[in-house]
Amino acid sequence: MLRRTFVASALALFIVAVFPTSFGCGNGKSTLYRIDCEFDGESVCGKETVDFFNDTDNAFNELKFNLFANAFRHGAKYAPISEQYRYQAYKWGENYGGTEITDVMVGGEQAEYSVGGEDANILVVPLKKELFPNERVTVEIGFKTKLAKVVARTGINDDTVNLANFYPVLCGVENGAFYECNYYANGDPFFSDTADYRVTFTRDKDLVVAASGELVSETESNGKLTSRYTINSARSFAFVLSEKFKVISDEIDGSEILYYYYDDASAEESLATACSALEFFGDEWGRYPYKSYSVVQTPFVQGGMEFTALSYICADLESAAYKEVIIHETAHQWWQTVVGNNEITHPFIDEGLAEYSVVLFYEAHPEYGFTRDSLIKSAEQTYKLFCSVYAKVVGNLDTTMTRSVPEYSSEYEYVNLAYVKACIMFDYLRQTVGDDLFFAGLKRFYDENAFKIATPESLIGAFERAGANSNGFFESFLNGKAII
Repeated sequence: MLRRTFVASALALFIVAVFPTSFGCGNGKSTLYRIDCEFDGESVCGKETVDFFNDTDNAFNELKFNLFANAFRHGAKYAPISEQYRYQAYKWGENYGGTEITDVMVGGEQAEYSVGGEDANILVVPLKKELFPNERVTVEIGFKTKLAKVVARTGINDDTVNLANFYPVLCGVENGAFYECNYYANGDPFFSDTADYRVTFTRDKDLVVAASGELVSETESNGKLTSRYTINSARSFAFVLSEKFKVISDEIDGSEILYYYYDDASAEESLATACSALEFFGDEWGRYPYKSYSVVQTPFVQGGMEFTALSYICADLESAAYKEVIIHETAHQWWQTVVGNNEITHPFIDEGLAEYSVVLFYEAHPEYGFTRDSLIKSAEQTYKLFCSVYAKVVGNLDTTMTRSVPEYSSEYEYVNLAYVKACIMFDYLRQTVGDDLFFAGLKRFYDENAFKIATPESLIGAFERAGANSNGFFESFLNGKAII
C-alpha cells in the first residue's frame, strides 16, 4: 500500500474443467480455492472449497483461516481505520459489516468449527485426522459477508464497491504454525501463502467488475451476470465493482493491462504509466507472471492498495501523485505478490522495495520530471524532519526497523520507517556496493524467493551470496544505528 502522507512529502520535495490453464506457477502441488459467490447489493454470499496441500515439513490437526472482514463488525477490538482517516472513511456515519460462517465440511462431512482469535478474526477448522507433509485435505466453507458503507479496502461507497478480503483465507504458515493476522489500522495486516484460484462471481448485470484473475467466460440470466476467473500462484483475490466504470486496455508481454476509471481526464496517460511500469519491472526482475493486471480508480483513504493482479488507486489524488501511486502499486506485484513477506512483522521489505522501485522507474524515465537524486534528497529531508519532530514530541526516538506493525506508536512513525527510511536504505546500499552488485543482489533475492515468503535474513543473504559484503550495512539500518 502507498500512504498518502508519504506521496505528498516525496513529490513536494467454479469447476476446474471450465477453466483453462492460467499463466503462472500452478504445479499440481498448490492449494486451490474454488469460490462461488454472489453480490446482492449489500452482502456477498458464497461457498468456497479449499483443497489445501501441505507443502510444509509439519503435520496439522486443524486449519486456520483469517476472517479479515470481521474487523468491520460492531465492537471489533482492532479498528480497521485509524483516527486520522476515520471521518473521511465513515462520512455517512458509523456502520458495520462482518463475515458470518454458515457451514463447514471437511472431506465431505460436517465439521465442528469455531471462530476465535484475538478479535473474532480466525476460523478454526479441526481435521478428522492429522495432515502430514505432501498430503491434501478438502474443506468447504459457506459464508456471508455484509459490507459496511465505508471508504476502505472492503466496503461500499458512492462510486464503487471495494471487495477485498471478503472470503475466509488460509493463514500463512510461519515456523511450522498458522500465523493469525490481526487487522491493525496501520500498515497492511496481511500474510498469506500463494494458492490457485477458480472464482465464479454473480452480480447485477449493470455492474462492471475489475478482478484479480483472468476472465475466462461470462453468462447472463435474469438480469444477472456470472463471470468466471482463474489465476495461479496468487496471494489474494479481489474485486472492485461500479456502474460508472469505463475500461481501456493494452497488452504487455502477453498480459492484458486494464484500467478501470470513472473520473480521469488523462485516462490514456494513466494506462500508459501502468504499462510502462509493468514492462520496466518485468525487465528488471522477471516477467510479470499473470495473464491480466487491473489498475482501478476508486475512493480510498490512502494513496493505493495492492492485491494480486489488481491495484486500487485513490481517486482524489492530483496528477503527479496519481501516477506515482500507479507505479508503486505495480511494483508490489513483484515485491509482495511474487516475493511475499509477512507484512505485519517485516513491512519494510515490500514497502521499502516498492518505494525504491519507484525511484528506479523515474531514474529510467526522465520524461516524468523526477530524478533519483531529487527523490532521495526529498526522502532524506522527510526522514530528518520526522526524527526532529519525534525527538521533541516523544522524547525517545526509536529508529529500529525490525518492529512489527503494532509496535509502531503511530502511522507517522510507521510510514517514515517502513517506507521512507527503507527507501533510503536501498539507495545507500547501492551507493556502497556499486550498481553491479546491488542489482545482482536484488535479482538474486527475487529469484530465490519468488512465490515464497522472504525474511530479512533471506534479503541480507541474497546480497551476500551475490558478492556484496552487506551484512553490517543492513544491521546498522535495521537496528537504528545508521546515521542519515
